[in-house]
Amino acid sequence: MKLMIGLLSAMLLGSFSNGTSVTFEEDTEVKTAEIANILIDNDVTIKSWSLHTKEKMGFKSNSSGKRLTTSELQDLSPGYKWTEKDEHDGIVKVIGTKLDSKKGIKDTLTLITYPENGRNSSYLIYKMEVSGFHQEEWRTAYEHFKSQKSQFFHEDAPDFTCFKGVKDDKMNIVLYKEADKLLNDFQASKVEAVNEETFVSLSAYHKKWKANITTNNQRMNLQIALRDTGLGGATTVTIGTPIITTEY
Repeated sequence: MKLMIGLLSAMLLGSFSNGTSVTFEEDTEVKTAEIANILIDNDVTIKSWSLHTKEKMGFKSNSSGKRLTTSELQDLSPGYKWTEKDEHDGIVKVIGTKLDSKKGIKDTLTLITYPENGRNSSYLIYKMEVSGFHQEEWRTAYEHFKSQKSQFFHEDAPDFTCFKGVKDDKMNIVLYKEADKLLNDFQASKVEAVNEETFVSLSAYHKKWKANITTNNQRMNLQIALRDTGLGGATTVTIGTPIITTEY
């Protein structure tokens, strides 16, 4: 089953080396396959993986030219359950969630409205979270993400990828050594490191991935974090691109 991911990743990665440009979606697909492969190769049990995208909502390029309002969003999102939260300083969050328990997919739409220069501005976040990692079905989930993204966002809206897994503590893991091995498997260049007794975080730059951010005047697009949960527990492994955006 692993060959299916590895073959796809190799085919897509090949398009980087022959001068052919790849779409944003293909870049995200490459990263998803590569992260999964490396975690599996390193005996990390993948507990969940997620993709999310976000974009500031200006005037939409449709015939009415209207801003994406809460009611429009809800009309475009059947099956979601909605809640509204009033935050501080005039910020309002409208959150919709939809769970497909059969596929293990949870979709979340968050519309955040906030005052800006005397008017209300807003941005939209879409997140797809998948339980476990099923090699036969991961591309179906990925296509689901692409479909949802195309409904609400421009094609070049940034994608964020995150994998969470665990590794058996009985293997006497040295956190920094394990994190460095993962980094080497990605063939990425280290940018920053945090090395504590029970926690390690490495930020790096993977030259074959397009999206990146800048930190201390250096480009980065990969972050690896390992945490020791204590004696008899497991080591948690979190990998994110271009940066981990969840708690770890």
